[in-house]
Amino acid sequence: MSSKPEVNFIEQREAQRGNVARLEVPGDHAAAAQAEDPGIFEEIVKEYQIKEPYGVSQETLGWLYHMRFNTTSDISALERSLVHFQAAVDDADDKPVCLPRRQQALAFTYSLLYKGTRVLDYIDLSIHWFHLAVNDCHLDSPLLSLWVKRLAAAYLQRYLDQKSLGDLEQAHKYDKAALALISSDHPAFLKFSQGVGQSYCERFQRLGNVEDLDKGIDVLHGAVKRSPEGHHDLPEAWRCLSMLYVDRFKSKGNKQDIETTISLRKLAVQRTSLGTSEHIFYTQLLGRAYGEQYKFTTSFEDLELSIQYFQQAIQEAPPEDPIYAELLEDLGVALIYKHKTTGGDENIKLALQYIEFSVNSLPPSKEKRIYSQRNLATAYLKKYTSMGNMEDLKKGQILLENALEALSPTDPLRYDFYDSLGSIYSFLYHKTGDLHYLSLEVDQYKLALGSMSPTSYNASVCQRNIAAGFTFRYKRLGDHKDLDLAIQYSQQSLEHMSQDHQDFPLGKGVLSDLYHEKFRHYNKIADLDLAMKLQWDALHAVLKNNSLQPSILNDLALLHVAQFNATKNQAHLEAAIPLIEVCINLTNTSTYYKTLAIILGHIYRVIGNVHNLVASIKICEIAIQRGDEDPMLYLFLANSFSQLYIHSFSTLNELSMVENVYYALHYYKASVFSTSIIPSKQFDATIAWASFAMSLNLPEALTAYSLALGTLPNILWIGNSLGDRHNSLIKLDIPDLVSSAVAAAVKFNDIKCAVEFLEQGLAITYRQMLELRDEPTQLLEKYPKIGWELKQISLKLQEINNPSGENKEDYHSLVIRQKDVIDDIRILPGFEDFLLPKSFEKLSEAAKCGPVILLNASSGGSQAIILLPSTHESTSNPLSVPLPNATIANLKDHCETLKKALRMHNILSRQTERYGRSSHPRSAEFSHKMFEDLLSWLWEAIVKPVYDVLEINNIHFGRIWWCPSGLFTFLPIHAAPPKSMFIQSYITTLDSLIKARVPKTSITSSIELGLTAIGIMDIPGKPHLHLPSVNKELHSIKKVIPSVNILSGSEATIPRVLEMIESCEWLHIACHGEQNGDMPLNSCLQLYDGNLTLSQILAKDLPKSQFAFLSACQTAMGSSNLPNESLHLAGGFIVAGCQAAIGTLWSMKDSDGPKVAELVYQWLLDHRKRLDVHATAEALHFAVQSLKDAGAPFEQWMPFIHMGS
Repeated sequence: MSSKPEVNFIEQREAQRGNVARLEVPGDHAAAAQAEDPGIFEEIVKEYQIKEPYGVSQETLGWLYHMRFNTTSDISALERSLVHFQAAVDDADDKPVCLPRRQQALAFTYSLLYKGTRVLDYIDLSIHWFHLAVNDCHLDSPLLSLWVKRLAAAYLQRYLDQKSLGDLEQAHKYDKAALALISSDHPAFLKFSQGVGQSYCERFQRLGNVEDLDKGIDVLHGAVKRSPEGHHDLPEAWRCLSMLYVDRFKSKGNKQDIETTISLRKLAVQRTSLGTSEHIFYTQLLGRAYGEQYKFTTSFEDLELSIQYFQQAIQEAPPEDPIYAELLEDLGVALIYKHKTTGGDENIKLALQYIEFSVNSLPPSKEKRIYSQRNLATAYLKKYTSMGNMEDLKKGQILLENALEALSPTDPLRYDFYDSLGSIYSFLYHKTGDLHYLSLEVDQYKLALGSMSPTSYNASVCQRNIAAGFTFRYKRLGDHKDLDLAIQYSQQSLEHMSQDHQDFPLGKGVLSDLYHEKFRHYNKIADLDLAMKLQWDALHAVLKNNSLQPSILNDLALLHVAQFNATKNQAHLEAAIPLIEVCINLTNTSTYYKTLAIILGHIYRVIGNVHNLVASIKICEIAIQRGDEDPMLYLFLANSFSQLYIHSFSTLNELSMVENVYYALHYYKASVFSTSIIPSKQFDATIAWASFAMSLNLPEALTAYSLALGTLPNILWIGNSLGDRHNSLIKLDIPDLVSSAVAAAVKFNDIKCAVEFLEQGLAITYRQMLELRDEPTQLLEKYPKIGWELKQISLKLQEINNPSGENKEDYHSLVIRQKDVIDDIRILPGFEDFLLPKSFEKLSEAAKCGPVILLNASSGGSQAIILLPSTHESTSNPLSVPLPNATIANLKDHCETLKKALRMHNILSRQTERYGRSSHPRSAEFSHKMFEDLLSWLWEAIVKPVYDVLEINNIHFGRIWWCPSGLFTFLPIHAAPPKSMFIQSYITTLDSLIKARVPKTSITSSIELGLTAIGIMDIPGKPHLHLPSVNKELHSIKKVIPSVNILSGSEATIPRVLEMIESCEWLHIACHGEQNGDMPLNSCLQLYDGNLTLSQILAKDLPKSQFAFLSACQTAMGSSNLPNESLHLAGGFIVAGCQAAIGTLWSMKDSDGPKVAELVYQWLLDHRKRLDVHATAEALHFAVQSLKDAGAPFEQWMPFIHMGS
């Protein structure tokens, strides 16, 4: 334990510039300065006040007060010393032989004053005067090395308090300079070497360069070897050398370094006397070294030795000494580890008691208190894991958050605080399921990693924790980027870890699990093979008695099951059984019984022996009896009982049938309603429950389907990229879920429920975007504070949620905050259903201006659902119309017929051939017949049944809106009626139609409403895309509306067009269009300088836009993989804010553009006298009818459709 600095300068000889300067203090005067009676000292002081020479007497007084301070610790004595030394320096201006000596005395006094008062000016003045003393000192002076060493110490002191890297570098520089001034046989060589070693240690802790530790060890180890056996500075040198070794151990994980640390500290303990402060201090450090070794080896013997040395030091330490509280804290930390190893509530209670004592013994301003708070937080965390009281977890959280606020940003142990806080957030996430805590957990571990040395062996643990956080978030939200990041950090963790590290097999196993998960996501067998290899590596890396062995064997068995599912090779099932049997023999854990049950279930499905299924169920029941509450175990049991029901049905065992149905339904519900189930698994469970209930004709299927649709916002989480959400829509086959749910509701005669189901499953991507754009007007009026916060979050998410870009790092946090705010809003009176799926009562407003027909096709049959205006006299609204001929098989056949007919005209080609050129002389004849047959079938199978019901309800003309789903979206239903009975439009969702009818604030009766017409006839470098009729089309519009703003040719660039889209009310675009089937968000309008994509349009908010006429190819053609999402350009304009749009289902003929455009705008002015968005459907109806009357073939007039209001 360090003692007070020496200030014994009673006699000082200095060889300087060839002279010897001598200062003598009489012995009796020195004794008076150290006397208990201050009166004796005051008499001596009076003598010196009249003594000559003045400078010498002042210097002597300075040293006398120095001695007085050493005796009494009275800071005022030091202040008086300072006054006298300053007077001595001032008097020595013309006596250079004395000046350096007095300057260093003044500097040394300032450094002592700084330690006692922490006044920053004092350490600055100390450094200033040390510099002057060193600069004025002769190079041959034997005191020069000591003064340079003290200058280094002053810089180091200022660095430790203010963390300026410049001070650390100066301290290091002068420590090395001081050592270079003396020979290796100098008595202070070991102490000076220790100073160099300490500065190397500080440099490493600040900069993280392990070479500094190597250099420090070389310097100090060499000095120790050269020192005589009994050198009095050896214990401190061993201590300093051990600090270098322990830091290198923490950085590299080399076991030899921690063993050397222990050996050096044992030497220091052995060299010092029992009961001395030094012996207590070194014993404390020895206990800490064993603690570090325990963390590496998990050897309980190391932990016991650590505790033993702490207890020994506590017995020696006086309770009033500050080290006593430190030792209790060290013992408390060791007991935390003991609790982790052996359990026992008593250990954790004592740990809390000891550490709380340490914290309370320190004043709030004491820096050490911050580190004690971290240990206390860890104790509360361990108490929570033992007893489950959330208050303990919250106490730990508050302690760490407060400690981090007070901790210096450059503190070398800052990473430890981040790591501990990350652990707390991890527990909070697992306890509450709140994603906000999961994001905070990952953030804290990242901060921890960034705060530690890149070579630290602790980095591997931190990287593994980060990987775990990303893994949990991936399992919760399904964002493949989280899975990729989890794999990345797991790999880095293994790279930082030596192969003999205790956690190396665990790291291999974790990485194996992640590749197994990657296989589930991407279905690439190479990922499964790699997972298997990593798991075998893990098994070979553990000892036979290692506690990890059963877990690894279990994972290997599950990988064999996955291999079987992927390859159908029964050898994998045969290989899995012995692995899991060994597992169960090693440890009787419910998890392993569950794996055995899964294997037996697979064997049943392969060979059909019902005994395997029964055995599987019994094993699952054993697992449940042992306390396993895994929701996936419940789901497995439910599926097993449903299979057993099918078997009992085939054997006509009525009692067994009833029992199996009961248990199957029981376990389906247990799985679905489990509080620990994650959304993706809940989705699987609800689908299985719904399917089983439907097979039994049970109405509870509707409850299951409702829950399944309710999980979609969590599975298709807005925090995931659009690409991930679209992949999930395809992977989970959401269209099939929706159609099945609608069919179930129709079957049980709950047509309103069917409407709600269908609405939930349509245009999910668009609806999520609209949620960000909707102005919460009522909320802002009633609760402006929370309404404004939601609006700001939504605006930020709109900026980030650009489909063409990558999600930013803070995107997840914003989405989580948005969810929290929405949850808070739903507590408010009148906002209980805020942003929840709309009820039928609200959705029925879509039929306000005319019937809306929803079309649904499922394996159980197809139906149209008609919403009638609320003013209609019908007693049953909505109406269900069966469409028996519109089976899925027939729909697929007629979709293929349409494709064949279009191919005959090269309409679906990539615009490389001229529109309408037949690929065979008789193509026109064949295609004409195909179109006739198609339209005839559409009429008979779909449209006529709907029209018949409308006629029964006295609806014979006016507007109707089609809302198709699934395969219906690919068929030209609007073209089927042989006569023009109704004005037809399409909509993506009922809600989109309701929103489209909300008046725009800029509506005016003037025909000069801002119409902008954009045309691209030629694209540089693409002569094959020449559109000769575009100019004619623009002229035809100008002829009808002279005020039109025309943008054409080189003016029609992407930035300029985007500007027009945002600013104008009516928009007409004549150019090439292209639907990208694989990546629908890349569907585009081809402009002069490139492609304007659907994703760019969706990124815009169009508050003024009323109408868009997309006179281009394929602008209303959706994606074959995502039929319910309406991912096409016309739909994109509607979502962005347009009230209505005209688009095309396939490629249009260039020469038809001018005709249709002129007819549409002329009809509006002739019949409405203005540009009226609500009349655009009728205008298009008239224009298309004109094309038909003029003899245009099917493929020319059929593609034009109207969307929206």
